[in-house]
Amino acid sequence: MKMNLFHYLLLFLFPILGVNLYATIGDLNWLMRATQILFILGVFTVYITQNKKPGFNALCFFMFFFLAQVAGLLFQAGNLSLLLLFCYIGGYFGLSREAFQNTQRQTASKTILVYFLLLIAVNGYLLLTHVIELKSYMSSNLEFGVYAIYYFNLLILGVFGLIYYLNSYSKKSVYFITLVLAFIFADVFRDAAHFYLKDSAVLITGNLLWFTGLIFCLFFFLTPERKLRLMNLV
Repeated sequence: MKMNLFHYLLLFLFPILGVNLYATIGDLNWLMRATQILFILGVFTVYITQNKKPGFNALCFFMFFFLAQVAGLLFQAGNLSLLLLFCYIGGYFGLSREAFQNTQRQTASKTILVYFLLLIAVNGYLLLTHVIELKSYMSSNLEFGVYAIYYFNLLILGVFGLIYYLNSYSKKSVYFITLVLAFIFADVFRDAAHFYLKDSAVLITGNLLWFTGLIFCLFFFLTPERKLRLMNLV
């Protein structure tokens, strides 16, 4: 990656983040969505500038994330607002497919396998508990079903992230597991602020994690698959 990549990021990151912060505190949902749309377009522009031959997975991710914010802007209430979650699922498909294609599958030891299964079980339980707690705040079974499907896809994304990292052990896999964690926690904070803890600080934290995840998505798609030595990860 060229150094001017970071110049591009700094150019539109801080002003948009500032406006997004103002919109979040002022409860201006339309402006918050608008800044997120601009940020996605800016990150996609940087990606196209750095990669003259964009891959299908990256295009799928950016397209669906863009549509998700448009859906959130146009449909702020009712069942149509759930389109945002389905668009996110489409974006996560592009991320998972890119990670799966770059995973160098190897035979795992019994210790790693037990650790892997325990980690999935714990995270799966936590996400299930979170979704069940949200059910009492939802207006219909349809809404609960969509959220259940969405968080199940998040869990699958996390599983892909762990498999990719434990097998490939590369800078690209480090970016992937980082962005996965950022998006998962961003969604938890977002739902907490939306359903039962309407606090601007919680929503701001979720938004910052979302922006961070999007930046790491850019690094992920631009970074070639290449294994690291242990010292490179420190």
